[in-house]
Amino acid sequence: MGLLRLDADGYVVAANETFVGWQPRCAGSQSPAEVPGRRIGDLLTVGGRIYWDTHVAPALALAGSVEAVALEVRTVEGPLPVLLTAATDTADGTAAGTVHVALLAVRERAEFHQELVRARLAAERWADRLHWLQDATAGLSRAAGTAQVRRALVDALSRHPAVAEVRLSHPGDTARATVRRTGASTFEVGVAGAAGSHGVLRVRVHDRPGDLPVDVDALDVIAQQGGVALDRARMHEQSASVAHELQHAMLTVDLPRHPGLRLTAHYRPAEQGLEVGGDWYDAFWLKPTRLAVVVGDVVGHGLQAATAMGQLRTAVRALAVPGRGPAAVVDLVHGFVVDRHVGFGSTLVYGELDLATSRFTFACAGHLPPLHVQALGGCAYCWQGRSTPLGVPAPVVRAQGTIDLDAGDTVVLFTDGVVERRDQSLPEGLNALASAAVAHTASPSWGARLVASDGDARDDACVLAVTWRPVR
Repeated sequence: MGLLRLDADGYVVAANETFVGWQPRCAGSQSPAEVPGRRIGDLLTVGGRIYWDTHVAPALALAGSVEAVALEVRTVEGPLPVLLTAATDTADGTAAGTVHVALLAVRERAEFHQELVRARLAAERWADRLHWLQDATAGLSRAAGTAQVRRALVDALSRHPAVAEVRLSHPGDTARATVRRTGASTFEVGVAGAAGSHGVLRVRVHDRPGDLPVDVDALDVIAQQGGVALDRARMHEQSASVAHELQHAMLTVDLPRHPGLRLTAHYRPAEQGLEVGGDWYDAFWLKPTRLAVVVGDVVGHGLQAATAMGQLRTAVRALAVPGRGPAAVVDLVHGFVVDRHVGFGSTLVYGELDLATSRFTFACAGHLPPLHVQALGGCAYCWQGRSTPLGVPAPVVRAQGTIDLDAGDTVVLFTDGVVERRDQSLPEGLNALASAAVAHTASPSWGARLVASDGDARDDACVLAVTWRPVR
């Protein structure tokens, strides 16, 4: 730091060794030129001299000080950038006062500013890379199946402003794992996972003058993430396929037939996502004139739910024997759930129809109530015979309810996917089901239309309808 003391006219009175050492050498001598007695403007570059006269000196006269003014001092090595700070001192008794000047050498100031610019540009490039990677990761994580993952991968790359076109070839095509330039404006990188190749990404850029360059490292990372996501999606689809097959294998296709009844069942899997639900139904004969029907809903989704559904279906068939009654059967199934630790919290409604007496006896374990649709046009939900879901502590004796059917009456058993929707309350869904049942139960296909159009498409839906028609 160079230090100077000036008189009121701007002439140097004293200077420290640092400032003296900056000065050019005298002709024919290795000693610096004398500093005291020289005007400060003569020690600055032309621009610095002008700025001192037009700005610094007036500021000192008016305010008494200036801070961190950027100037250049003439030195033996050429112009030296400095930050000048000066203050007027009137303690010496003179009217104008003495001016104390400090000049902080910032020789690398220009280089420092350039480094700041380079650092800012690098930070912006890293921010763009991070944003691109985060956007791609978010899109890949939201995608479910392989088709959605492939589309998310292409969309993520296409959102880069410099990218003109992205193509992902079909699985089986292979390319180098790292990005390589295949033309003046095209890149190519293989998308591979542990399960093998998922195709090749071919990226074409605009090559416009103002475009940011495509970060090949980020492109490589996104391709790797795409391979991992496609591995995950493929495994998930395989698991879902197994669960779907298992679930459909457990749904009764050939329903019992009898001239004294009409039995219809309709099932709709969830339309969104790959996870299968746990809705199921079954119908079987206990004896020639006594029919057992059951509709259940297992908690959870996927292969585990499908497996639990099969175990509960088997348990119901094994435990339902003539004379035992619905309440006792449900209680035994509850014991099976507790002992085997399977299907906890699941719900079901189990009923038995005696064709000889037209009496329908049922018990609900946390399930939605049966709907009794009368042939004359009325309907009512049957709220008796209710108890806790399977696995949840239940009363000592489970309740059961009865419905005495008239000719043409129908009992409808269903799951929550039929009546639950995000845009309406549960009572509204139950009322809609009742209205549809009264209006359309005469049609054999009403249940199929119901599960196809109503309810939450993100959940399975199941309807089992039993109509008693006495044989004459």
